[in-house]
Amino acid sequence: MAANGPAQVELVGRKIRQLRRQRKLTQVELAQKIGIHQSDLSRMEQGEYKVGLDTLLKILQTFDISIGEFFEDDNRVQVVFDKLRSLSTDAQREVENFIEFKHRQENEMENQDGDGEGTDE
Repeated sequence: MAANGPAQVELVGRKIRQLRRQRKLTQVELAQKIGIHQSDLSRMEQGEYKVGLDTLLKILQTFDISIGEFFEDDNRVQVVFDKLRSLSTDAQREVENFIEFKHRQENEMENQDGDGEGTDE
């Protein structure tokens, strides 16, 4: 179980970042809402800090979601990640390039919608 610890911390951090971005909040705004420093939130999103239960509950309350809703995608993400790791190095690069392509494509679409200012900070 210890080997899964860092991966789980990163998954939780990514999910927080995803939810924050979906709600168009900056790290500063979310950190203020839940009563922590922006730098701590940044480290949580990057998987450098574990998210304490009290902090997670404040985040869930801010986003108005249940703990079940928060974790429901984690299994799917882990399955996809495991599949990626089982590919050859060349195939992994192809997948990474495709993901970057799709990411750029979505960013271009967001910018065309007129509110493409999105910041992570």
